[in-house]
Amino acid sequence: MKLLFDARMPQSLAFEAASVADRGAFELVRWSGGDISDIELLESAAEQGFHGVVLLGRDSLAQAELRSVAGRVGVAIIAVVADGPYEAKQRLVSNLAGVRRSLSEHNCLLVLANKVRPIDVGMSGADAC
Repeated sequence: MKLLFDARMPQSLAFEAASVADRGAFELVRWSGGDISDIELLESAAEQGFHGVVLLGRDSLAQAELRSVAGRVGVAIIAVVADGPYEAKQRLVSNLAGVRRSLSEHNCLLVLANKVRPIDVGMSGADAC
């Protein structure tokens, strides 16, 4: 499963995720294509065959247009709640198994300290996560 992560996240995330036992099914790649919007990031991820985009903070899940684009292009939104990029990295790495399980049924996830929560944003159709 290929995930593209926001450039605000530490580059070491890709290495740490690959080195965690029993999680070799993930390929994490850091965005390096310059400063673009989250919508453009989702569209680029879809063009490059990624399954999801990892974003820092839960605000992305509140954006109806972003959820709509994610549904249209078939890329999941994975929002990591943390005080900063390094804490977000640790939370994602420690919850990769939960992310993998949840992505099989949901396309909007919230990664917290010790769990992954599928998000129902109360929308239907293309706007739903």
